[in-house]
Amino acid sequence: MDKCAIFDIDNTIFDARERYWVTIRKFGVLSPKELPYELQKEFWKSFMDPSLFPLDKPVSRAIEMVLDAKRRGLRIILVTGRYEWLRRETASQLMSAGVPFDELLMRPSDNYQEDRDLKPFLVRGLRCEVVEYHDDNLDTLLEVRKIFPKAILFLHRPDGTFDIIS
Repeated sequence: MDKCAIFDIDNTIFDARERYWVTIRKFGVLSPKELPYELQKEFWKSFMDPSLFPLDKPVSRAIEMVLDAKRRGLRIILVTGRYEWLRRETASQLMSAGVPFDELLMRPSDNYQEDRDLKPFLVRGLRCEVVEYHDDNLDTLLEVRKIFPKAILFLHRPDGTFDIIS
């Protein structure tokens, strides 16, 4: 069975903080959680507007980790909360930043689950031995640990720093 490394995209491979703040200012709140549920959905759709992707900054340390995993012969699987309808724009953004990948798992178009529920669902059926999992959300990593208990878990921050979760 192939070995693979899984990487999140937003705030792991790309620093999406500027895109987030541009979006949050449009809604006039400090957090999308302050909004009623229907407006939260609108917030996340606005955050996913591909015209804002140029605001994202590649995180060089995370990209180095992707390249290193590839050199070590691992399959690179990207999993993201971005919607499936953004596949072309997401792939283009990744290629522009020099991020290789073998598979891209994306949120179904009408899915509003939190990442900690969505991503474990998306990766559960992978046919590879997951040796590394990289994400910016601790709750997601803790859920992933239940599926891949032997994987090394990396908690990334958008500034390029990370912790290994043991």
